[in-house]
Amino acid sequence: MLTSTELVRIIAQGLADKKGSAIMAYDVRESSSITDFHVLATGLNPPHLKALFNETRLRLKAFGVACYRKSGTPESGWIVADYLDVVAHLFNEAAREYYALDRLWQDQPRLEL
Repeated sequence: MLTSTELVRIIAQGLADKKGSAIMAYDVRESSSITDFHVLATGLNPPHLKALFNETRLRLKAFGVACYRKSGTPESGWIVADYLDVVAHLFNEAAREYYALDRLWQDQPRLEL
């Protein structure tokens, strides 16, 4: 079984390989009982967001890890993929700015990617 840190690294590598930008991993273990990490990344457009989601899903599936719940669509500008210990947020630039999750978690430790 993979640790939450290993999950983050697999997700982040998949996002980087598919040219996701501004990839950040916030360690919320000390402040959240729901998850260990939030990973944020930005995609260029709906097809790019879909590709980012599919890449992370397929990489984790290879390790026997399924997406517990997915919310949002590429067209909405925000996809949330819940892997229980890690939640991935895939945004277009406008949605990432609007929802400002980076500001929300700015005081949380970041995992070096």
